[in-house]
Amino acid sequence: MNLPCLTHSRISKTIYFSAVFFSLLLSLPATGTGRFDAVADDHRREFVAALLQSAKGEYQSAIEHHRKLLITDPDNAALHYALSKNYLALGIIDSARFHSEKSVQLNPDNKHYLTLLGGISHQMNNYRAAADRYRQLATLEHGAGKERLLFTLGQLYFQTAQYDLAIKTFKELLQENPRAISAWLALFESTVRTGNTTVFRQELEQLYSSSHATLDQKVELARLFVIRATKERAYVDSAYLMITAIQQHYPGNPRLTLTLQVLQAELLFQTGNTKKALFLLQKVVRSKHTNKEKWLYLQANSTLALCYDKLGQYSKCIRLYESILRVEPENILMMNNLAYILAVQGKSLPRARELAMKAATREPANASYLDTLGWVLFKMGMYEQSREQLEKAGRLNSREAEIFEHLSTVYEKLGNSRKAIEMRERAKTLKSR
Repeated sequence: MNLPCLTHSRISKTIYFSAVFFSLLLSLPATGTGRFDAVADDHRREFVAALLQSAKGEYQSAIEHHRKLLITDPDNAALHYALSKNYLALGIIDSARFHSEKSVQLNPDNKHYLTLLGGISHQMNNYRAAADRYRQLATLEHGAGKERLLFTLGQLYFQTAQYDLAIKTFKELLQENPRAISAWLALFESTVRTGNTTVFRQELEQLYSSSHATLDQKVELARLFVIRATKERAYVDSAYLMITAIQQHYPGNPRLTLTLQVLQAELLFQTGNTKKALFLLQKVVRSKHTNKEKWLYLQANSTLALCYDKLGQYSKCIRLYESILRVEPENILMMNNLAYILAVQGKSLPRARELAMKAATREPANASYLDTLGWVLFKMGMYEQSREQLEKAGRLNSREAEIFEHLSTVYEKLGNSRKAIEMRERAKTLKSR
């Protein structure tokens, strides 16, 4: 007889259902002679039928067979687990949760049952319930498995604003593996959320004075916090503390000093201290070490260009962007920024259009790039094409006031006063929020 060829996924399903099948067999009643009685034989046939249906992806039929088994064996954890898996495969999440919870109630120390229930809770955004299951699992696991569970658990505590529990969990993970950089990052983020600067300093000192992380990893952590600080003010002081800690532990390294000065200048710029950032960056770009390293050169000069732009020193800004593009011709952000400044200044508009078109073509879903292209086209008197690009930008980002200010101006040129007023009011509303 020719047997059908099983794919890897089908083999995995068959192995899984076979495991459940044998666990059920162990729980079936047996006769005094050691053979399965009639009831046990019926159970076995129903379960085999369910196993075959599930292996073929016919989950509803499998469910029907499993439910028949539950009538005479309602407290069989393996049955509830199998039912939960089938309901989950059909996307019937509430029934999957119900039977998964039942399997855990009946067998609370089974890792597979706990893992499934934790995953279902997570999928249903019931993070507290998921955290409870992962905490149970963490007590049963060891090694890498335990580390993964603790990290997931810590993230769940973080998502539910249980920051003290998150800190405790990440510290527990770091006792298992003090070189887990992702756990250090998560620990620092959790302490920032508590607002406890003293605890943040203590944890920071513990890592930065140790060999648990390389110097590059420590700098990368500081860079990540600088990026976070551009979006959330709560991270500003912590980012400064990270930079200061590296300076204290690694003095006398010219390249490192310049890198940290660039990060510090970014923080200064993002927090509105543009002149201080400008002064610091001007020193950095004059250093011979800056020109030897491409990343350092690009980062320092691009932030310096933003400072010139903010301070209205457009000629210096344009020269810097052109210089950066000579070093890195495919830098899309620099293309966009240069195109926009040229449009605002009304200079080299064909060049501005070329740059803006290139940036928008590379990233067609970027509202800022479409806005730049639309404004360049407006400056060139191509009002209908400008409207088209700006409307695309507005659909992609409905919260950017400048896009709607540009649209208002374009509609005025096109003679549509009603739309011009509508866009102007929309821009005002967005600015007032």
